[in-house]
Amino acid sequence: MRRVIIISRVDDVSMSVGDVLVESFGFRETGEGRFSRGKVELVYIDEKHIFAEEIGERLKADLVIVPSSHRSEKGVQAFLTHPVGNWTEDSSYGGRPRQLSATSALMLRESLKTLWEESNKLGIDDLDVRLEVTHHGPYTTVPIIFIEVGGSFEKIVSRREIEVVAAASLKTAEIELHRIENTAIGFGGGHYAPSFTKIVLEGDYLVGHMCPKYALPITLEQIKQAVERTYEKPRIALIDWKGITSNNRKELVSQLESLNLEIIKI
Repeated sequence: MRRVIIISRVDDVSMSVGDVLVESFGFRETGEGRFSRGKVELVYIDEKHIFAEEIGERLKADLVIVPSSHRSEKGVQAFLTHPVGNWTEDSSYGGRPRQLSATSALMLRESLKTLWEESNKLGIDDLDVRLEVTHHGPYTTVPIIFIEVGGSFEKIVSRREIEVVAAASLKTAEIELHRIENTAIGFGGGHYAPSFTKIVLEGDYLVGHMCPKYALPITLEQIKQAVERTYEKPRIALIDWKGITSNNRKELVSQLESLNLEIIKI
């Protein structure tokens, strides 16, 4: 299995994570813009990561981790991990309209748990640790997640915060992907997925693709994508029941039942 961590030269956090991985985590140069440690490769790219279409295919990777900066207009300061793809026609931030990239619920759980553990270990208590819902590019059929830190446009990300993202990126890249029973896709709630974050951290379920309230309604084909493009092939749908309008909820439940997915209200 080829495990690749992508470093975008036009993203400051991404570059800083690359520096920490090389300086402190034992990566060794193997070629121009390429480093390795055991089974994990570090690959530098010149393009902005969200526009690196089919990056998994181009690198012949089996899983892809992308450390990145996070920017929030509301100034939400956080460590974040999320799947990739577009629920709507808007592909201005990369990817393809109404297309989801492949992801892995195991990768999301490992990255979320490591962000939580490492930030606690370093005493960083002024940043939330969250899942984000599926959003932005690039499009790829290879399981991919972003691991991010930041929020405010003004605040400089610290070395310790970069170390947390570096540790989460490496640990996630080292896992073995496999099918697992309690894997779900998620629907409803806000962009920063508080209900799904809590469920994954508490170990009740793993969650792959997540669709927020603001992106609903979606098509039956997109729900099929969420299942088929989550590596673990989930058969459970978690619904943030109060986080969806009644009309959208009714249509969603009908769609999920037509796919014989187990529906669990949260």
